[in-house]
Amino acid sequence: MEYNDDPFTFDNQPVTYEVLYDMYAVRRTICQMLQDRGYILSPEDSMELTLNSFHARFNEGETKQLTILAEKATDDEQKIMVFFPVADPSAKTKKVSVDAVKEIVKLMKKESVSRSIVVVEKPLLGHSQMVLDQEEEQQKLLNNHWRVEIFLSGELKVNITRHELVPRHQVLSEEDKKNLLRRYHLQEKHLPRIQKSDPIARYYGLDRKQVFKIVRPSETAGWYVTYRLVA
Repeated sequence: MEYNDDPFTFDNQPVTYEVLYDMYAVRRTICQMLQDRGYILSPEDSMELTLNSFHARFNEGETKQLTILAEKATDDEQKIMVFFPVADPSAKTKKVSVDAVKEIVKLMKKESVSRSIVVVEKPLLGHSQMVLDQEEEQQKLLNNHWRVEIFLSGELKVNITRHELVPRHQVLSEEDKKNLLRRYHLQEKHLPRIQKSDPIARYYGLDRKQVFKIVRPSETAGWYVTYRLVA
């Protein structure tokens, strides 16, 4: 479909085609990421999101409209929010302010959400990151699994899992992991490792001790299966 090149404004500012396309590409990757993690999205946020539909939906919009709230397909009590905060245009830096981060924490509590993704242009300032770290520590004291994942927008312009050279990754359930170890008489320490900071592990939002099943094409066997433990 040919792109409708009508003017696009956002946060009361005219936006160039390049910036518009980056906004669209980042949101498309986020929507694909959420669906790959097992979340249910609204029809507007489906994987079929197009540049034209993004333009029509968000033209003359504002940042808070980009926020996403989704539920797990298997458990509607497990929710996630995605935020796209921007720096104050009058600020000297393009980094998100402490107040913006505090607002994110406030919204998560309001929606009873314990997990979120925050997409930013630049890494958080020390004080902003401290707000999140302190909240996570407080939630740990309450035995709550509370987590905020930070992604740079530049990391999300292309979905790395869709690249032809990246093999298919499947996240094993806890039961499947136990069956794997039992079947091959293994302990966790025997499994090859993948770091939690690995881009694929971050894409799927995995925690330590979760396991990937990785399926690669093989010229001799058709398919070659390996497993990786998140470390």
